[in-house]
Amino acid sequence: MRTVVRRLVRLEEHFAPADRKPRRYYRLVVCKWGSKTGLEHAMCKRTLCPDGTLAELVEMYGSNEGAGRVTSEEMDRWVASFPIQVLGMERAG
Repeated sequence: MRTVVRRLVRLEEHFAPADRKPRRYYRLVVCKWGSKTGLEHAMCKRTLCPDGTLAELVEMYGSNEGAGRVTSEEMDRWVASFPIQVLGMERAG
């Protein structure tokens, strides 16, 4: 039964609409302690793992004179603008 469930999950993820987040994901946001965060100098890397989990790494380089806090909605829109790199695809070519 587990095999069938795993296969169904993979098919759901594969045929899901492009604007929907994967079922499992985690986002790690790294920033300098005490600085105000901003997206103008930030970097993001998104990786789709073989099990369907989306890993997102956001590195924020703020300063004490930064623009302020970034809202969750702003962060979600900004992160979604980056392409997703699929693990294992770089070896296939």
